[in-house]
Amino acid sequence: MTTAASLEQTFARDGPFSRALPGFEARPGQVQMAQIVERGILEGVHTIVEAGTGVGKSLAYLVPAVRSGKKVVLSTGTIALQEQLVEKDIPLVRSALDVPLRVTLLKGRNHYLCKQKFERARADRLVASSRTMQRLWGWAGGTRTGDRAELPFVPNGDEWEQLDADADDCVGEFCAHFRDCFFFKKRDEAKYADIVVVNHALFFLDLAMGGGLLPPYDVAVLDEAHQCERWATDALTATLSRATLGRMMRKMRRAYDLPAEFDARFDEGVRALESALARVPGDRYPLAANDAAWPALDELRDALYHLENWLFANWHGALRVKPENDAEAERRRDLTLRTVVAHSAAIERAGAPSDAAIAWVERSESDGRYTIRCAPHEVAEFLRSTLFAHTPSVVLTSATIAPFSFLRRTLGLDEAQELVAPSPFDFERQARLFVAPASLNPKSADFASRAAPLVEECLDRSHGRAFVLFTSYARLREVYALVRERVAFPVRLQGELPRAQLLEWFRRTPNAVLFATATFWEGIDVVGDALSCVIIDRLPFPAPTDPLVMARLRALEERGVDGFEHYMIPAATVRLKQGFGRLIRSTTDRGVVALLDGRAASTRYGATILNALPPARRIAHLDELAAFFGE
Repeated sequence: MTTAASLEQTFARDGPFSRALPGFEARPGQVQMAQIVERGILEGVHTIVEAGTGVGKSLAYLVPAVRSGKKVVLSTGTIALQEQLVEKDIPLVRSALDVPLRVTLLKGRNHYLCKQKFERARADRLVASSRTMQRLWGWAGGTRTGDRAELPFVPNGDEWEQLDADADDCVGEFCAHFRDCFFFKKRDEAKYADIVVVNHALFFLDLAMGGGLLPPYDVAVLDEAHQCERWATDALTATLSRATLGRMMRKMRRAYDLPAEFDARFDEGVRALESALARVPGDRYPLAANDAAWPALDELRDALYHLENWLFANWHGALRVKPENDAEAERRRDLTLRTVVAHSAAIERAGAPSDAAIAWVERSESDGRYTIRCAPHEVAEFLRSTLFAHTPSVVLTSATIAPFSFLRRTLGLDEAQELVAPSPFDFERQARLFVAPASLNPKSADFASRAAPLVEECLDRSHGRAFVLFTSYARLREVYALVRERVAFPVRLQGELPRAQLLEWFRRTPNAVLFATATFWEGIDVVGDALSCVIIDRLPFPAPTDPLVMARLRALEERGVDGFEHYMIPAATVRLKQGFGRLIRSTTDRGVVALLDGRAASTRYGATILNALPPARRIAHLDELAAFFGE
């Protein structure tokens, strides 16, 4: 039997999956995807597959991965997909194929409890510092995995930090709990697993560190691959803020009797820096636009040098808990120095002119605090050398990654086989696309007042059950204020509740309407007809004023490549396609995407974007939705 025929048999109506899963239906797109993935693994080539909702891409890459007998690392962007893989899809494959399969879900170190930190915390205090900490102590005394996901509540970040297995606090083999450490036991388990499931943050951090976090692997499967550029950039980003400096000082105080002068000096330095950063308006801007920040940064750099020198002179005598040997004390010193030097290096990187990197300032929407970040504006060469040149077969898949040329260029993938797996859904029948008249331009001053009636009518036609998404918080609040009293359905605004609670409210509230930013739908899964309408205020281009986007566009232009055509248009296409993926999740779903940006109907680039969307039926008038939703 040939490989292709064998896969066809595996996914056939009378095959092993139909016996293992009642109601299983063979899907041509799933079989095609499995075949090309298997060919890539066997022949040692890279593979890109766009597989929309309904194709069944998880099984399509899991079956070839398991059949290959090779070591596989499977990386995803969201916790929800990781849980689905470990709890549902992989057990199904194991059962259907009737093969022994060792699987490990490996998380970052700070997800696990550190037994040594817990012991020392208990020794330092007879009573916990808060009710939450008391609950943490109770859990820590009885847990078998040390995974904070077991907790029935979300602990405060500062309190969990006192107990987590963070790398900067870990003395490794010098720890009395090294042999029964929750994290190292999990890492050892991963060494012998056939499939290791991780998230993108851990996967790309492992690449950035040159390995060591993950065991060696033959095959890497990157699901939700449209997020890879962002996560790779994050792994290479240096960060400086009040939060990072505060975390560094708390860790040092736990280990050393630190002179109080350092706290005062860093606090004063951070206040001066935040005051300087606030002089330039905007939530994100290039650091180069603010010369006033450098005196404060120079002062912080001097404070870090002073701290580094103090540590060299006092690394043994100032330890709060005397170690059993000098080697442990030296390890503690080196870990602490690494954190201090990383902050100094962040300042150096931010100030060093570079054609390959960009430093920028971010202002938090939640607390107004400022952060300085520095990162390469392109990750293609990094991934080309660390991932694609060293891994025999990499599988990149997502519901929304075409056009492939965009993904290949941004990720540095020079050669790969490609497939757009056919969808099992009838978008012509199940979906509608409404594009606002050409006269409605999001850049116009009267856009909100003209868009509000369309939002209201669309919600009436869909009976609520909608996400109304905006590319800016200002426009979100403006339109929400105009329509909230006129909508006859339960309405919530992003920010009124934490994200998880908002989603839970939306799922359990009939005819709910949620007003949110356009990034809110990332990783969201709303099953059934609870979500039947997605309204988007404008074509979702990356913000051209974002420092990182500006740097990427400039780099393309310097190479003679049109940045708008080759970066902005593909990025907007990928984002817009996600709307259809959220709406149509089964053969019985139906829904409408309403795009309130008239440029989509009147420009060449608008036509390019719309032509890349699933083939939903275009409608010119919202009253056509009456028959659509009434069928």
